[in-house]
Amino acid sequence: MKITLYSILLTTMLFTYSSCLITKQTKTGETLFAEKQYTLAADLLKSEFNKESDPSIKAKKAFQIAECYRLSSETIPAEQWYKTSYGLNDEPRAQYLYAQMLKSNEKYAEASETFSEYLKESPFDDQARSEVEACNMAQQWKRSPEKTVVENVEAINSPAYDYAPVLYGKSGMVFTSDREDAAGNEIYGWTGEKFSDLFLSTRDDKGAFSSPAPFSEVVNSNYNEGAACFSKDLTECYFTRCGSNQTTNDYCQVYFTYRTDESWSDPQIVPIFNDSSNVSQPFLTADGKELYISADVDGGYGGKDLYVLTKTEEGWGSPLNLGPNVNTTGDETFPYITDDGRLYFASNGQMGMGGLDIFMASRIKNQWGNVQNLKSPINSGADDLAILFEKINPKDQYKIKSQGYFVSNRPGGKGHDDIFHFIEEKVKVVLVYADVAEKVFEKENNPNSRITGLAPMAGIDVTVSMLDTNGNAVPKSQQVLKADQYGAVRFKAEAEKQYKISASKADYFSKSETASTIGFLVIDKDTLSDSVRIVLDKIYKNVQVNLSNIYYDYNKANIRPDAAKVLDTLLILLNENPSVQVEIGSHTDSRGKDAYNMRLSQARAQSVVDYLVLNGIDSLRLSAKGYGETQPVNECANGVKCTEEQFQENRRTTFKVLSDTFIIESTQPNEIIVDPKKEEEGP
Repeated sequence: MKITLYSILLTTMLFTYSSCLITKQTKTGETLFAEKQYTLAADLLKSEFNKESDPSIKAKKAFQIAECYRLSSETIPAEQWYKTSYGLNDEPRAQYLYAQMLKSNEKYAEASETFSEYLKESPFDDQARSEVEACNMAQQWKRSPEKTVVENVEAINSPAYDYAPVLYGKSGMVFTSDREDAAGNEIYGWTGEKFSDLFLSTRDDKGAFSSPAPFSEVVNSNYNEGAACFSKDLTECYFTRCGSNQTTNDYCQVYFTYRTDESWSDPQIVPIFNDSSNVSQPFLTADGKELYISADVDGGYGGKDLYVLTKTEEGWGSPLNLGPNVNTTGDETFPYITDDGRLYFASNGQMGMGGLDIFMASRIKNQWGNVQNLKSPINSGADDLAILFEKINPKDQYKIKSQGYFVSNRPGGKGHDDIFHFIEEKVKVVLVYADVAEKVFEKENNPNSRITGLAPMAGIDVTVSMLDTNGNAVPKSQQVLKADQYGAVRFKAEAEKQYKISASKADYFSKSETASTIGFLVIDKDTLSDSVRIVLDKIYKNVQVNLSNIYYDYNKANIRPDAAKVLDTLLILLNENPSVQVEIGSHTDSRGKDAYNMRLSQARAQSVVDYLVLNGIDSLRLSAKGYGETQPVNECANGVKCTEEQFQENRRTTFKVLSDTFIIESTQPNEIIVDPKKEEEGP
């Protein structure tokens, strides 16, 4: 995946200031690579590669050359050098990164094929499996992009790195750049460019940007400065500085400065974590009460995580991690909070189109979730990050949903990272359509047989409720509709809203889906906005129904991440049907001792129950039953020679509905048992 300049500054600890400079000292390519002087290292390693005859050494040097290009955001040559390295020694890591570069260069079909080839040798790599899915999704998003116009802001951008824009007053924009006008004369060995500074450009009455100029001599220094944010009245500024003199640390830290009569105060470090942590990309909310940051500290979820600090009377409180719905094993960067409380951020750990993608998350009951990819054309195979929004002219509010700026190093720009402007248009719609169906099985009343199709559920009741921003039903918004002969309903919807559509029928599991008109404008014409399909499952009491795709590691009973995804579907079903009690069953194949298989299956069934209870299901609604090898679905009993596929048929997890009339009974006061000793002692 691609690495933007600011990712470069935050990926690892910077070397001391002097070691980051290009020197005339004679070094090997490997030494320069270790010092993260990738621009110089790539040239020297290529020379060494051409002189080398040993294939294994050539493969290693080709891999290091590819790494130099990848870490410098040069994904096209990185792709070629990873391919060369893999061709020399079949190293799986080179093949995986080759596939990553294919994806970053938007060669999605080829990337998917390469990831699939990699999985043949590394079948348990869940990340690679997710990448195959991501490649398929990216192709769909490219074929059907969002209605958004994206343009390069050429007046601001340069051949260097230009990124991290922030609006400054009514007409200004402050951004980060390592262009020729940056302070100092030294060259940063990682990028081959100067150290970065903050720059300011202003717009005239026609919206044209002026030629950028250095923002402040007080803020800019001989080190890397960037990613600034300002208080609403522009009197306070938080920014990031990476690097220092030789007497202090060389990590990225958040600094604070305030406006004086004519300039800015001497910047001071904001104490957030200890000195050996990289902290960056501050974002101050409009009310000044919260400060969001990106940091790579111990105890997080992976690389760089997003944190929030709350303002107190004593200053900033302790940083709070935004949690696993936002943060991943990858990097989360460039937080941005809109006036209505939505979080936008960049991530290479969420499912995306290539490198860093921009995502949106919502806060519900003090927890962040509902993470959504902004898709194409905001996102691409390149790194896309640092989004911000600007106010819409009132005369355009009926045709524009949102507008603002973001950063990308996609092909066709003026330099490395460029700043882009976007306008997201509203789509005119009025109707929401939903249809309800049930599964048709090859063998009637056998839910474990093959599904042959769907049958419409004519006349079923469908309940529609409008949702507020917290996902709760708006009072008095509920309406009950009767499905037509095709199991379909249609209803008029308000713009910029979300709706919960629920279907229920006796002897079926209730189910709901969400429809959205956000970004749509209601008009008088019958124009379709969104469509939803709800497939109801029939309740088969005391029948074991297979839960597909739940696998366990050999000789283990713990829930694997891929199994958790299937169980989350069961979790939703149980939450939407609180009166249902179920038995979770587990079955093994006939290999192994009978008693051992019985114990193992019981442990596996119990682990599923424990997972459901941990996620909020009442334990009284659940029971675990291990069947061992006592109920094979084929002839593969003890001593029978079978294929691996036949054994796999018998290794399964099931659920069985025991009752659909479960009610939580409350304990009345006169039923409470009191300890006689406590009663004698009194209160």
